[in-house]
Amino acid sequence: MELTTKGRYAVMAMADLAGHADEGAIALSVVAERQSLPLAYLEQLFVPLRRAGLVESARGRSGGYRLAKPAAEISIAAVMEAVEEDTRFTRCSHNDPRCSAATPCVTHWLWTALSESMGHFLSSVNLADVITGGRYSSGPLFTAAAARTTGKRTYLDYNATAPLRAEAKAAMIAALDVAGNPSSVHAEGRRARSVIESARESVGRLVGAKPSEIVFTSGATEANNWIVAQPWATILTSGTEHDSILAPVRAARSDVVMLPLDVNGIVDLDEFAESVLTREFAGPSLLALQLANNETGIVQPVAEIAELARSRGLSVHTDAVQAAGRMAIDFASLGVDTLALSAHKLGGPKGVGALVIRDHVDLVPAIRGGGQERRRRAGTENVAAIAGFGAAAEAALRDLKSAAAIQALRDEVEAGVKRISPETVIIGEGATRLGNTTALALPGKLAETLVIRLDLAGIAVSAGSACSSGKVGASHVLEAMGLGHDIAAGTIRISLGPATTKEDIAAFLAAWTTIAGAPALAA
Repeated sequence: MELTTKGRYAVMAMADLAGHADEGAIALSVVAERQSLPLAYLEQLFVPLRRAGLVESARGRSGGYRLAKPAAEISIAAVMEAVEEDTRFTRCSHNDPRCSAATPCVTHWLWTALSESMGHFLSSVNLADVITGGRYSSGPLFTAAAARTTGKRTYLDYNATAPLRAEAKAAMIAALDVAGNPSSVHAEGRRARSVIESARESVGRLVGAKPSEIVFTSGATEANNWIVAQPWATILTSGTEHDSILAPVRAARSDVVMLPLDVNGIVDLDEFAESVLTREFAGPSLLALQLANNETGIVQPVAEIAELARSRGLSVHTDAVQAAGRMAIDFASLGVDTLALSAHKLGGPKGVGALVIRDHVDLVPAIRGGGQERRRRAGTENVAAIAGFGAAAEAALRDLKSAAAIQALRDEVEAGVKRISPETVIIGEGATRLGNTTALALPGKLAETLVIRLDLAGIAVSAGSACSSGKVGASHVLEAMGLGHDIAAGTIRISLGPATTKEDIAAFLAAWTTIAGAPALAA
């Protein structure tokens, strides 16, 4: 299929308006000049675009056209439909005696399926995706998308690590040219300090925290370990926590209380209040609870639990690594004392994260030495990585508006898997979950084998936490939820992100169709 002139020109002109939306109404002559398009042709195209409610005109000296709704709400398919562009992949005709509804030709359903895929793709892309900062606004992103269409690789493992965002990469490259030490008082040092403080503000905006509450670390593992290493008399936590909480808890010289969980792995509020909070705590005590689970995506009622815990004088920490950028977070409203973040989960660089610490909360410093990070973590800051973290945080906050679209793709995965293999178990299906995450178990099949078979088919997914890669065995998260060994050892995690497309979902379901029925899969 090759698009006609009207389709290509209409999309180019609409993308131009989207990219200059802050300028108000724009004359078509300006659009024509910027995009090297014939003005007379654009004037014809904007008649049906206006009739379809996609643009509106303005009269007077500042006359011209502007988008009638936000760019993110105008799909490419809507633009194509408005100018009557035909996007079907087919040689079949309603009037062709060789192919009709009653007697379709041999390739009719091939072209029909291809047409439907194209329709889904054009519907999934909006004008915001093609302007600066969008997922199809730069060469590398487009190349990645093009590679998927040729069947090379499909990445569905965002919870392990999200691909580096173009904004983060650009910020890091720019920061590498900043020569000064952030602790120096000269101009070069002040410039480096400015990069860090700008990123601190961006990370704070992502989670509703003040810049003064953000302390940069090497990642969430360091942040979690830092909190657990404080001199607690008692630590309350759950069996579904990430190993960066559970491992230091096991090593701590503290009494450990495991929180009661329901069948979905969610803390039972009534039992927590009755059987846990009624006990006496001999000294400073900590409750550590994930905001959203890394394997299942299940969201904990952290705000409600924190309110109960703080009424008894407990400090509260939440690991928000998977939640950040995938659900709205307001640090103040959560009522927690500390919160852990990791940049690479939201499209930033690996090896940098943050511990958000409520003002006036005192912690034993993580690393002693200089006065960096308000004397809480010594050592010259990793300016480039922090810059990338800040840029990724801004982009992730912007992309929260696409969470519903990502969840729709996740739901499509689950519906497709159920259709192909009805015996599949969706972990936490009835619970509140992150919209990008699904954990699937195929009874009788080993997760490691499923992951390998999918990898050979060009699909990247995980079996449990990527931080535990290399270990063979059942998921400790699923076992803590009380699920049987058959389920705990056979669950894979599929996690989506802003660049995931319907094409990716179709590729996964095609591979699953073949793999789910393989008789020797559990061997």
